[in-house]
Amino acid sequence: MDSVNITIKARQKAPDGEAENIHHRLQGQYAFKGGRHYLRYLDSHLAAGHEVPTTIKASADELLIMRRGLFRSDQRFVPGVETRADYHTPYGTIELVMHTSSLQVDFGEGAGSVRLRYSLQANGAHVGEYDLEIKAEQA
Repeated sequence: MDSVNITIKARQKAPDGEAENIHHRLQGQYAFKGGRHYLRYLDSHLAAGHEVPTTIKASADELLIMRRGLFRSDQRFVPGVETRADYHTPYGTIELVMHTSSLQVDFGEGAGSVRLRYSLQANGAHVGEYDLEIKAEQA
């Protein structure tokens, strides 16, 4: 795997119209295997004092975000498809439902980006609309 600098930008629009922007920069690894792009990194933004190993597996028509550790889930995103995932936390399990409106994957020689738009429900309640961009550049 190659070392990369990863930038994650997310915009969440809550049902009440309030929007929140998130921006993180971190170090990780990139690999291309079996027609899929892999990004691995430790996410320290989910819970203070904890790093959650995260792997992103991307192809032209599917994105999978896998988390292990204190928080565990396998969130699958497919354009035009409703997908489900259990999000395991120290406080219990949350059932997530994602409806992906668009996915763009653009990678070249060890660098690239993923752009994802989806709506999210948690335990049956609408949480918001998300616009996520993940960029990887060689370190």
